[in-house]
Amino acid sequence: MESTINALQDSAVALYDKSQYRDALAIYEQLEQMQIKESALFHNMGNCYVRLGELGEARLYFERALVFDPKNADALHNLEWLKLRLTDHLVEPRQELLDWLSIAFRGILETQVWGILSWIMIALTIGLLVWRKFKAPMNWRIPLTTTVVSLLLLLISWISVPKNFVAINTATSSYGYSEPYKRGKRVVLLSEGSAGRLIKENDGWFYIELGDGRTAWFSAEQWARVLHYPMD
Repeated sequence: MESTINALQDSAVALYDKSQYRDALAIYEQLEQMQIKESALFHNMGNCYVRLGELGEARLYFERALVFDPKNADALHNLEWLKLRLTDHLVEPRQELLDWLSIAFRGILETQVWGILSWIMIALTIGLLVWRKFKAPMNWRIPLTTTVVSLLLLLISWISVPKNFVAINTATSSYGYSEPYKRGKRVVLLSEGSAGRLIKENDGWFYIELGDGRTAWFSAEQWARVLHYPMD
């Protein structure tokens, strides 16, 4: 399996270097369908979309790269460059405190690692309690401390899980409607690469909140979630 993945990655890089961006992207999409969840993969896909002039898709994949590695300097740089290219009036979704903490914690350790550390501390606490009861006296502050640390690590693990609510407009432009159907009143027109918070879905429509507080219904065909599959 690993040799197949490496061969596909090498082929995609070779095609990209030959400016065969669409063919390189097709191979990267194969890797994505194989559930390869690596920041570098999504960053490379974003680069392909930039070369193809599909800037909304490019932003989507740079954002996905940052989900799996918030410290990916290349993805951060390319995303900032891309935002300047998209529009001077791009409205960004609001970042809540939990969102900021989630990114900060993932920048230190992966979500899975935080979870593993919490369970290690829980196991250590259980071991200390057993030792204290059956083996030898022990200051009660020691298992209390490990209990508090394990609970804190569990909380950090939960907070660090990426939230599945950010969506990107991948169409050239996208009308927002007052109701989830195209005969409703048009209330906003967004350019390619615009982002918002997905509030709810309804039969092929996304109800999106923009960074300036406006809300509207958009066709789900024109939008994509940044995190479109569950984390392991």
